Amino acid sequence: MKNGKPSRKEREYLRHRQEILKVALKLFSEKGFHNVSMHEIAEKSEFAVGTLYKFFSNKEDLYRALMLEASNVFHSSLMAALATSGSELEKIRACVEAKIKVFMDNLDYVRLYMAETQGVSFNVKTSLDPEIMDRYEKFLKQLARVFENGIKKRLFKKFEPYLLAVALDGISNALLFHHVEYPGAHSFDADLIINIFFQQVYEKEDLRDE
Repeated sequence: MKNGKPSRKEREYLRHRQEILKVALKLFSEKGFHNVSMHEIAEKSEFAVGTLYKFFSNKEDLYRALMLEASNVFHSSLMAALATSGSELEKIRACVEAKIKVFMDNLDYVRLYMAETQGVSFNVKTSLDPEIMDRYEKFLKQLARVFENGIKKRLFKKFEPYLLAVALDGISNALLFHHVEYPGAHSFDADLIINIFFQQVYEKEDLRDE
């Protein structure tokens, strides 16, 4: 790489790598990870099997590369949303809206991940690669800081900020994963998630009234 620009050989390497990842994602999402072989990926991407192994040591390595790629997209989008200007509530709304958009724009990644982690019943951290786990934890901590600032300004009730971040992320995950498993069954948007989380659903002021 010269002057910060990749050479022709490097550009060609990256282009071929992306072609392989694109084909693998399509095959994995359609057939399932365990039902696709490296030979099939090589054939569909029009590379020799030996060439494929120059990019990825095995099928698990290829899967990890796909998940890291998706993680990059999700992480950058959510962190950018939390960094927007506005009140803490506006930042949280922007984050939820960004999460819905990036989720819907990357459904092949989501379906593959769900298929390999037993669907919506799993803990979102289960089977995560350490690097992806680290990014997810950074996101939760950044979201917690937004809640903490909102609590200091008395915008939000005084609860543990990190747990609020986990709770909001959990609600949005549940609705998004439900949408993937049952598309069209129920409609939802950022407003529904925000309203469920902030306005709650119980009509009485105190649960002890019952």
